Amino acid sequence: MAKGPGYRMMVYMSKRMIACDEASFLISLREDHRLGSRRWWQLKMHLLTCHLCRKYAHQIGQLNRSLEVYRDQCSHESCEHHLSPEADSRISKVVTRELNAK
Repeated sequence: MAKGPGYRMMVYMSKRMIACDEASFLISLREDHRLGSRRWWQLKMHLLTCHLCRKYAHQIGQLNRSLEVYRDQCSHESCEHHLSPEADSRISKVVTRELNAK
């Protein structure tokens, strides 16, 4: 039985779809960094088919907006909620290492 173009497209797309764990990583990553076009399309296609990842993306967006409000309210120098330069540096190194590992 001959397989039509719709079947071939499904096989092509299924080989290029990303899993939810990678999608959640990209959702988090895009909040702080610009995704490349390939990763952006992979995430976009995954979000079209996965309602749980769409919900997660929405929740991450809400969390980041809340953090921005908090950051704006706590932006003066005397605020005790700022990270020390050493802690900031350690966190930045770990995040950079993790990003480069993917």
